[in-house]
Amino acid sequence: MQIRRDYTQPFFREKKRPSPLRYLLLVLLLLVGAAWWASTQPLWLESTVQTLFFAPPTPTPLPRQLMAWADEAFAAGDLPRALALYEAALAQRPNNPDYLYAYGQALIENNRPEEALNVAQRIAENSTQDVRAYALRARAMVFMGQSASAIPVALTGLDINPTFGALYETLTRAYVAQSRWRDALNAGKRAVELAPQDARAFWAYANALASVAAYEEAISYYEQAIELAPTFMPPYFELAFLLLSLDRNQEAIDLYDRILGMQPRNARALLRQCDAYRKVGEFERAIGLCQDAAEADVTFVPAQYRLGILRYSRREFDLAEPAFVRCLEAAPDNLECRYYLGLTRYYLGDCQSSWTLLKESERIAIARENTADALNIIQTGLLAISNDARCPAYAGRVRPTVETTPEAESDTP
Repeated sequence: MQIRRDYTQPFFREKKRPSPLRYLLLVLLLLVGAAWWASTQPLWLESTVQTLFFAPPTPTPLPRQLMAWADEAFAAGDLPRALALYEAALAQRPNNPDYLYAYGQALIENNRPEEALNVAQRIAENSTQDVRAYALRARAMVFMGQSASAIPVALTGLDINPTFGALYETLTRAYVAQSRWRDALNAGKRAVELAPQDARAFWAYANALASVAAYEEAISYYEQAIELAPTFMPPYFELAFLLLSLDRNQEAIDLYDRILGMQPRNARALLRQCDAYRKVGEFERAIGLCQDAAEADVTFVPAQYRLGILRYSRREFDLAEPAFVRCLEAAPDNLECRYYLGLTRYYLGDCQSSWTLLKESERIAIARENTADALNIIQTGLLAISNDARCPAYAGRVRPTVETTPEAESDTP
């Protein structure tokens, strides 16, 4: 049988195109399905939107990580950062005694011992037998100038734990302050035995040794403290001061250079460097360093005073005046800055301001003890104004009971 093909029809049949309405219905069904599924998965939806349109939230570090960072900052001498990190860790673990003790130590190092006392109380509230509460309290009291009261606190702590090295370190300092030299040496020796890796123990013992003129041994322990904690500044300063007092001037200068290599704007180091160069007769360099110290920290009263005195002694009164002004702004009760500012303004021709400052200084000096030398300088200045033809408003107000001239007689604050 033969099949015959009809060539009037196409070989392939054309398919019918789907209706646009069919596509629309399919899309609507998909949207409705997706909306229903998303409504049953709110957490997934929130996470997806956050990822697509917003930055993901920063995870909060765990307390132990914050403490590790804080300890690193503390060891490096970055006290502001250390304190901030300790506080962040304590915000999550407010009653952790380890965290509280580390925070209290940092507060003391940052010259905030009163706050450290409160931290010590928080440790004691958790446990009255926690020796760290006694150690922190005693150390804060020593730094507040209450050494006599700190001694029984530290001894009570030793009753709880007789091998806690920090208590011996604190006792060493307290005994030195009370001139109990033998007790200080015994406590200092015990401190370094119990805490051979604690720079503060070596620092305290060195201080005790220096107090009894065991200078070479003290130098050795200061150097060991520096080796244990190269960024801990107090042993540097005490060692440099000791070297300077022993006329080992270049060694002291080199030590201050080491400090400034780590902290170029350390006002205290700049001031001590100024003193060192002044001692060896390099006055121009000394003045430059005092100027740097005064600019590094305008609130550092010793630097402002020393700069003012150096300028005053060279009769550079226009340069001395701003230093004394900054000194008085930072410490309004500073008697020396007040009367030297008065004398400086006398030499600059400002009789009224000079008279006012010197009369105020006279009242303050009379009210205080051990101010005979200062009172003599003040009254000499008042007499000079009273006898100066440039100051007619004050003529004859002071009788000539002193004969010295109002020059700088001391350059120590």
